[in-house]
Amino acid sequence: MNVAQSRGALRWLGGIVLVWLMAPGLAFAADEEASAREIKALRAKIAGSRERLGGAERNERDLLRRIQDLDQDLDALRVQVDRSRQRAAQSAETHARVEADRVASVQRLAKTREAMAQRAVALYRAGVAGPLQVLFASTDLPEMLVRMGSLERLLIHDSELVARSVRETARVGVLEVEAGRARQVSEDAHQRLARRNSVLSAERAARATALEGLRQDQAREHALLAELETASKLLQQTLAKLRAQQASFGNGQFAARKGELLRPVSGLVRRPFGRLVDPQYQTEIFHKGLEIKARRGDPVRAVAPGRVRLAGWFQGYGKLVIVDHGDGYFTVSGHLADVYVQVGDSVGEGDALGTVGDTGSLEGPGLYFEVRRGSGPLNPAEWLAKG
Repeated sequence: MNVAQSRGALRWLGGIVLVWLMAPGLAFAADEEASAREIKALRAKIAGSRERLGGAERNERDLLRRIQDLDQDLDALRVQVDRSRQRAAQSAETHARVEADRVASVQRLAKTREAMAQRAVALYRAGVAGPLQVLFASTDLPEMLVRMGSLERLLIHDSELVARSVRETARVGVLEVEAGRARQVSEDAHQRLARRNSVLSAERAARATALEGLRQDQAREHALLAELETASKLLQQTLAKLRAQQASFGNGQFAARKGELLRPVSGLVRRPFGRLVDPQYQTEIFHKGLEIKARRGDPVRAVAPGRVRLAGWFQGYGKLVIVDHGDGYFTVSGHLADVYVQVGDSVGEGDALGTVGDTGSLEGPGLYFEVRRGSGPLNPAEWLAKG
């Protein structure tokens, strides 16, 4: 193939490559448009849930269900933000890879052009008659044939240099277009992520304001505490059923490690186990677990080996995981943002069950944690290692 043919083929190939490069972008744009529509719909649902929680009619029933409805909508919005974060990371990675390819291609082209320049200088110095002088300087026919072979190889080498230069020039052009487009996609993805993070933060702040308004209303606060007590009893009944449904296992290891169990998350206890009195309304409640203040997204870990018996939404506790550690011992982890395990999974000490969130929480991000023997609550502070 001569140089002209090479150029024509490369132009055709370049066009095909550019069309191929645009295809993912079109799919990405369509996906983003669908995502934007879903986020708009979610925001409308969240606003509706918040209004129902605020309740102009001041209805004091089903407050926990309304909080859970709001949390589920917020969780769906958080999932959309997480997807935007993944897309932004992927687009940044693509841009970095394409830019590295472009830089490498520019360097290869520079070396090829340097080699061509050296050959051009050599040809200029040899002049037009240079090749003939090389041939006619032969002393006999065998030497002339050898020199002809060498000249032929040199001409082929020069031709290959020119063709390589054409190919690499075309490649650099394609990569420059691809790198520019990848950079734009990455910038757009990060801008969308920033906007969606802002939306999520605003919706979380609005949730906190709605809950604070609820707690400032004495009648609704009392109604909420009553519902929380009902939710606690339902959890107790659920644990009793779980224990009855499966034969007991274990070898006493959990009980033997009392006071030495791995802490499920790092953080300070903001609400201890035991009988508490609401300072605002002097309402007495019995808190069956610990509320540990922690950063949103921090991993929540299994305190000991066991089997997952429940994983998902539970009214009053948000996203919750119950682990059966054998011999009738269970641990409960609530208010999770993500749940990494499924019912039936075996977990080891330190395995991540999910991440810290605020689902079902009235006090912001943190972990609700219980230790139970059967359905009876135990003081987690007596079982966990000192922090």
